[in-house]
Amino acid sequence: SGNISGAAIVFKSENKIRKEVSWKDLKLQVAALSNFMRKQGVVKGDRVIAYMPNMPETVIMMLATSSIGAIFSSASPDFGVDGVLDRFGQIEPKILLTTDGYWYNGKEINITKKVVDVVKALPTLQKIVLAPLLGFEVKYDNEKFVKYDVIQKQYATNEMFFEPLDLGDPLYIMFSSGTTGKPKCIVHSNGG
Repeated sequence: SGNISGAAIVFKSENKIRKEVSWKDLKLQVAALSNFMRKQGVVKGDRVIAYMPNMPETVIMMLATSSIGAIFSSASPDFGVDGVLDRFGQIEPKILLTTDGYWYNGKEINITKKVVDVVKALPTLQKIVLAPLLGFEVKYDNEKFVKYDVIQKQYATNEMFFEPLDLGDPLYIMFSSGTTGKPKCIVHSNGG
């Protein structure tokens, strides 16, 4: 086994917020999220999406998704609702990871209203996982919303499960820019 001391992920948001995730914490967080998603019925081939900045939780969700053999896709939180739905509306996602906002040019940008609109328009979503960055107090009147930290406590496990996959099995869905009509899905395989 390799060296597992030190930080696996170091995150800095415009010098305002800094987070480090150790290798041990990375494994535990991936295991808990994977356990949570499997208990929600997420299986190989299902789609899991992130409407997130480049935060540790985004990477952790991607790793948990791939451990199940599900397919990950993401959109930046600066996208408007239409831009998000033009992408995610095509792929029938089961789980959404999102946040309350992000920093841009020294300003706090609150996306909670956009999140509500996105969730309303994606009926296939079973759960929305909230990983707050800015700490806005928001009450979502929808039982589908669950906090990232709550999942980490309730679904904590040391067991890591990896779905056997072929090199040709899909891993990510990226999207074309959408400059010539709706964004088109670009599927990246495990070996591609």
